[in-house]
Amino acid sequence: MRRVALLALAAAVFVPTASAKGLLTVHVADTTPAVNEQFAVDVRTGWVVPENDWLRVVAVAPGNGWREVVSTLSGGSGPSVRVPRDGFEITLKRVAPKHWRALVRLPRAGRWRLVVPNGTHAGYMLPPPTAWMPWVVVHR
Repeated sequence: MRRVALLALAAAVFVPTASAKGLLTVHVADTTPAVNEQFAVDVRTGWVVPENDWLRVVAVAPGNGWREVVSTLSGGSGPSVRVPRDGFEITLKRVAPKHWRALVRLPRAGRWRLVVPNGTHAGYMLPPPTAWMPWVVVHR
């Protein structure tokens, strides 16, 4: 019973109101780039993100769990995550009221996961929708 209460509390804290705002899509221009090859990531929302808010994308390196990396980059504590080796935040730029873009380079080969942790800059959902967490396979 205590565990159920803790899970309900976590859901109330971490599930954002942004998830109810509408659609969010993530498009990766090249899902199989070479090491350090630049590619675009576009995030489109079904709502206008307020001017004083922004969206985040986290690159999770091969062999690391998205939860640990996103939690660390969101100011949480937990397992030891070495930033930027285990993952890092990617800066998105607003290009239109409902469109954000980043030009990304991933530093080593392997299967990386890009994660949009929330429909706002604050916190993260548990878990974010799968569509918000595309895979990128980087080759040498």
